[in-house]
Amino acid sequence: MNHVRCILWIVLMLTVLPAAGAAAPRGVDLARMHDWDIVVAERVSESEFHAAQEFQRHFAEATGVTLPIVRNSQGPDRHVFIGAGRSMQKSALAFSVEEFGPEDLRIVVRDDNIVIAGGPVRGTLYGVYTFLEDYLGVRFLAPDHTHVPPVGRWRVIGPVDRFYSPPIDFRWVSYEASYARPDYCARMRLNAARVPIRPVDDLSGKGLGPFGGRTPIHRTEHSFGRQLPPRQYAKDHPDYYCLFKGFRLATVKPGEGGFDFKSGSYPYGMQPCLTHPDVLRIVTDRVLDRLEDRRYLTAPVSQNDGGAHCQCDQCAPIDEREGTKAGALLEFVNKVADVVAREYPDRFVSTLAYSDTAAPPKTLRPRDNVIVTWCSISTCFIHAFDDRSCEQNVWHIEQLRRWAKITRHLYVWNYYLNDETRGYQLPLPNLRHIGHNVRFQMSLGVKGMFMQTTSSSHGNEWEDLRNYVLSRVLWDPSIDDDRVIREWVTLRYGPAASPIQGWIDRLHDRSAASGKHCRCLGGRFADYGLDESDAEAGLAAFEQAMRLAGDDFALRHRVEKASLWAYRAAIDPVWNIKEDETVDLALAERMLPRVRRFFELCKVHGVTRTHELYPQEIERFETKLEKVLGK
Repeated sequence: MNHVRCILWIVLMLTVLPAAGAAAPRGVDLARMHDWDIVVAERVSESEFHAAQEFQRHFAEATGVTLPIVRNSQGPDRHVFIGAGRSMQKSALAFSVEEFGPEDLRIVVRDDNIVIAGGPVRGTLYGVYTFLEDYLGVRFLAPDHTHVPPVGRWRVIGPVDRFYSPPIDFRWVSYEASYARPDYCARMRLNAARVPIRPVDDLSGKGLGPFGGRTPIHRTEHSFGRQLPPRQYAKDHPDYYCLFKGFRLATVKPGEGGFDFKSGSYPYGMQPCLTHPDVLRIVTDRVLDRLEDRRYLTAPVSQNDGGAHCQCDQCAPIDEREGTKAGALLEFVNKVADVVAREYPDRFVSTLAYSDTAAPPKTLRPRDNVIVTWCSISTCFIHAFDDRSCEQNVWHIEQLRRWAKITRHLYVWNYYLNDETRGYQLPLPNLRHIGHNVRFQMSLGVKGMFMQTTSSSHGNEWEDLRNYVLSRVLWDPSIDDDRVIREWVTLRYGPAASPIQGWIDRLHDRSAASGKHCRCLGGRFADYGLDESDAEAGLAAFEQAMRLAGDDFALRHRVEKASLWAYRAAIDPVWNIKEDETVDLALAERMLPRVRRFFELCKVHGVTRTHELYPQEIERFETKLEKVLGK
């Protein structure tokens, strides 16, 4: 036995140690690359050429040296190979990317050469951004703010040989900036931007533009309203829609039965009758029509928003048997998925486990080509998802655990916004749980994540910080997100950072210690366990931060924008007041200057919304508060 161990040890050492006389691999000094070049393939894709340009641009800013971009290498070393072109394949660091996924990447740094190559769709581009972050220290803090530290006189990296395959295959954070700035999405490696979609069977990366296109996986949405539009079918086929509380909702008129129409022509939340054979045929045809387009890997088959699920004699027994409104829905989804499996065996049907359908069924199981997207809409955001001290989360997360046991393809839809009390600008003290919650959900097998934020507006609470942290964690869930938060605040606010970080810490500490629980879509400031003293602390913090910002105009502008959220917290006691209410005179006198300053800042920073539905709602609030407080 000892003889065998000795042989194994010798074999291991021979594979690790260089051969006699061979030089040990060397790293690269980034400060001594003035005579290097950047090598791309002769027939380089748009995204890989853009990757080379991004490397060139940021390296020049860090070192003062602009490396030329060439298509053929001369000599054995002093090259940065971007992509797996012919020159890279002939180099001493050659490797194949044929088996790489569309976002897989490999970085090799050794012996006066650097290779960054990956899947030709987005892998090489994402590899460049990974290199810039991890080895040059670049930080893409916001769409308008990139931090590039100088390399200095000496910085050796490597030898390096690392492969990375992102563990989350659908990554999206729905801030307005994400939709408006696909270049920033690429830098943050969010893969569902508004750019050309990669066809399902095309891994060439050709024709997708500089950002590598977007994933053919699509967010699961409320789909029945589009697949079975009431304006087209309800008049002649009211039986296509739910029987609910004794009413066939497609025939109900406004004011009848006490149903909420929410300014629509039909009751809010009206669902189809999911056991009607014509409904199955129509929805299935719509799904097949969508999947005929090779840009779509997934097609949604999912409930409308709202909870009017069918209670007819065919639907209700299925839900009763399964112990959840997901019963009739999943049986319907599975039938559509069976047809899809025959017609398009490489595609998927997706559905939401949302609100009334969040609990999984007792006996039904999703087909292997079904993606279930579980929505955390009823969880408490003050506590981590797996916090056993929070009964609200224990109950709801148990649903997710059960889905994880029966679903091959599990995604999640998480929420990071205060929407229900018109609170887009009111600070949410839940930054600390972002990384932990992502890692927890991944531990259950979650493969895709959609983070719902304030997509229809900007100037909202910590939006640049939250966008940055969410994006970084989605790309690499192993990172220390607390360190990421503190680094971001330091780099974003420079000498003014300390009081701002102190206020963030205070909000989180006090909210966690309050023992409060709050639904994820937010509430009043007091619902977070916070009070006026916390708002006052915020105003004081930003007053100090403005002094520390000195005469730096750009920094003062960033600090001023962040102060919006302290002012919004300060005026929360009167935010939801009604126009016919009378306000205590002392309160009105204290609030009115702060209200005016808040709306002044909104105008300066282009803030128009406090809620997702109404584009100019901020003006309505200003008019109301001026009227009530100025009496």
